[in-house]
Amino acid sequence: MFRIPLEKFGSVGAFIAAAACPVCFPKIALIGAIFGLGFLEQYEGYATRAVQVLALVAFVGQVIAFSRHRNWWLLGFSAAATTLLFVAYYEIDFSPFVLQFALVCIIAASVWLVVELRRCAKRKAVSEQPNCCPTTIS
Repeated sequence: MFRIPLEKFGSVGAFIAAAACPVCFPKIALIGAIFGLGFLEQYEGYATRAVQVLALVAFVGQVIAFSRHRNWWLLGFSAAATTLLFVAYYEIDFSPFVLQFALVCIIAASVWLVVELRRCAKRKAVSEQPNCCPTTIS
């Protein structure tokens, strides 16, 4: 069965959409210009919405993956990063630095998830117990 890793799709998609927004994300737009995404500048309004939607997709992927790793710290970090992105868009006087920081945190949460899932897979293979990886906070 083929499974789409939502957290990776959402994180990478949000980064690409951010690279297409030179006004919102000037430092990330430089990377986008290097890879030829400058033509997407005319769709900047759509790209800002795409960043928000794809950040939500990444968070939904984190929530779904939580059932496999049970790491509350990772889920909390992902929730905080996603919340920070929306706070930066709607509550703070539009700060590109805060938006970029939130986007980097969302990407970091996806990388952390990959590491966590590999750690869980190794632990389960060694102990051969179905639920040996869940970490619980008491």
